[in-house]
Amino acid sequence: MSSASPPVSNVSVTDAAREAIEHTRRNLFPVRVEKWLVLGFLAFLDQCGRTLNGGGGGGGGDGHRGGWPGGPGGFAEKLTEAVNTASAWLSAHAVEVTLGVILGLVAIAGVMAVVLWINSRGTFMYLDNVASGRFEITRPWSRHAAPAQSYFGWRFGLSLALIFVLLFGAGLVAVAAMAFVRGRLEGAAGGAAALALLPVLLLLSLALPLLALASVALRDFVAPLQLATGLRCGQAARVLESLVTQHPGAFVIYLLLKMVFSVGVGLVIFAGGCLTCCIGFLPVVMQVLFQPLFYFERSWSLFVLRQMGYDLPGQLSADQ
Repeated sequence: MSSASPPVSNVSVTDAAREAIEHTRRNLFPVRVEKWLVLGFLAFLDQCGRTLNGGGGGGGGDGHRGGWPGGPGGFAEKLTEAVNTASAWLSAHAVEVTLGVILGLVAIAGVMAVVLWINSRGTFMYLDNVASGRFEITRPWSRHAAPAQSYFGWRFGLSLALIFVLLFGAGLVAVAAMAFVRGRLEGAAGGAAALALLPVLLLLSLALPLLALASVALRDFVAPLQLATGLRCGQAARVLESLVTQHPGAFVIYLLLKMVFSVGVGLVIFAGGCLTCCIGFLPVVMQVLFQPLFYFERSWSLFVLRQMGYDLPGQLSADQ
């Protein structure tokens, strides 16, 4: 596969969106039930494992000895007793807890690897069908095994990094909260500890959107570049880096418009799911019912890349 169209000097994300709308209309209408069913299944594979949400929170207040509400026998005292009991139990069963945590993380990583492997294969299968206007399963499954495997390695690495950031941040918050409840963060020592934690938590909060941005870049641009050039994932990522350097404004506009589009899609799916008595929320069913939205979203970045000189063989190349 190679570049199939000359790049343009001024990349227009909105023109690419209009072309994607026309591409969607041409290939999905009039409705063919068998085509929508296959594409809905492939869209489900393309989406599974891509929504990993995490969050954490913490509370604050004065230390137990500095006037926690409730007084003797109140909430503060009971909370402190519970923390002390939990700490004592963890200390007494440190080996078992450590082994349990390790085994749990290994199990989670194993399940995550299987899901992401299926998702990686689905990404290339759906991408192939959207670009070509077809609705096939067997051919793209076997044809794109190698690029999907390379893509999976990067997806898995990003997911591990995300989990590490979430666990590390949650661990810091838990340790700080436990020390606070036990009265070890009072006075100057407590202030110094809080100041030391702030930059760490800030870096962690910045890492989450950066990892999410990397995930979007992989799916929307790196995977199509792999199909257009035949490169491995890492090499295609370097091609994307050069394109971002050449057209930074286009990528910023694309990300902003896609965030707006994603919010709109979420509202449409929520309304449609409610109107269908939650049937529209079921896996695969949702992707079939709202296939035009997913088809457009998948083809949008392809038309952006075509303006930059990278086209995929098939019907997309012929669309003018």
